[in-house]
Amino acid sequence: MSTPDQVKFSTNPVEGTSAESELVIFRSELPSYNPDSNKFVRINLPVADKAWIDWGDTTLSLKLTNRSADTSSASASNASVRTQLSNLIRSVSILNSQGEQIEYVNNYNLISNIMDDYSMGTDHKASVEQILAGGSPDGDPANAVLIAGSATTSQADSGVITLTDRLMTGFTSGQYLLPLGYLVGQACAIVLELEDPNTALAVAHAGNKSMSYKVENVELRAKQIRFNAVFNQSFERTLAEAGNVGINYITESFIHNQNSIPAASVSTVNIPFSCNPRSAKYILACHRIETDVTNSVKYSLGIRSGSQIQDYKFEIQGKQYPSQPIKVADDNVSQAFSQVLDCLGQIGALNHSTLISRGDTNTLFFQRASATACKFVAGLPLEDFNSATNPSVYSGMNLTTAGQLSYQPNFAATVGSTAIRVDFFTSCDMSIHFTLDGRMYSVR
Repeated sequence: MSTPDQVKFSTNPVEGTSAESELVIFRSELPSYNPDSNKFVRINLPVADKAWIDWGDTTLSLKLTNRSADTSSASASNASVRTQLSNLIRSVSILNSQGEQIEYVNNYNLISNIMDDYSMGTDHKASVEQILAGGSPDGDPANAVLIAGSATTSQADSGVITLTDRLMTGFTSGQYLLPLGYLVGQACAIVLELEDPNTALAVAHAGNKSMSYKVENVELRAKQIRFNAVFNQSFERTLAEAGNVGINYITESFIHNQNSIPAASVSTVNIPFSCNPRSAKYILACHRIETDVTNSVKYSLGIRSGSQIQDYKFEIQGKQYPSQPIKVADDNVSQAFSQVLDCLGQIGALNHSTLISRGDTNTLFFQRASATACKFVAGLPLEDFNSATNPSVYSGMNLTTAGQLSYQPNFAATVGSTAIRVDFFTSCDMSIHFTLDGRMYSVR
């Protein structure tokens, strides 16, 4: 059973149920966090009895302080850094009222950067996103605003900036109001894991750097909705009729897997990974030079590598997908680019644009040489029916019995002297269930 019609965003307000709405601010448990000693930021979500939460316009905000230092020159400019809010978040966990994890998005900063690259235009990036969340105005992370570092040879509180961004999880997607006020137990919580400073921050100048940062004033803003008693009674009857399974809301989440391509690999390489949701919509594979990931002068989240790839395919349950390998070359980027756009439903969508360019530095889609920065991502669209008018129907491919999957890139030349990290992100339908006895659980 899907969410009651009365609380769908698509319902005409004239036909809606009367309700009271108020802005609520959920704050982190502690005033300050850093990735070295207390990197898990817990935000509890206390909600009024029988209240609903509208995540539609939710924002996460925090104050970032750069504590990085140049240990040889004591130069504040040499220790200045570039970043954006999403880069600071390694993972996001959603906990229910029993403290159980119902959603986990690993390598959140990487998939957030990828989604920005392929679903956001330069106008929006410059006029909205950069002002809110930091980063660059055009998709090239080297153009982000600098945040000053320590003016001594040791770490110290230095440049400060307050950043605000959306939180890209299925739980906070805003597709439906969530009846968190009907849960029993402790408050639900969102836990953010902070990223290593050598990955989250890109320092302005190479040299002897001691990278560090802290975050403070972490807040999550949302709307709390309370309906009248008649509606509450009607909803409780709906919960009772749903039994132990409860009512469910279908949203979208990501499952992350990681593997590597050994140094000096050439020709076709088989890269296994395991991902078994019951409704997979698409798979993205991202290449990064392993040593770049924790190199503080590299933009390893906003920039990827072509790794000498010349074509790729996937294998699922012994069957090759797509039926013919996807070719990719410096003079043939369109086929591989269309695969990614197809994954995101943007083929033919005139109202969508991207941050990808044909050949500009740091924003071009593909360059075969491993060391040349590009935005390359390998994409595989899976079975995808339009479920917009029937949210109780899953829209992807059932992989619950698929076992081990395989990504098979074919390299025109050796990938280089260092290994290539491959991150897989599988987009899948996630069903969030609510039961009469006050439980919330998820099925993917």
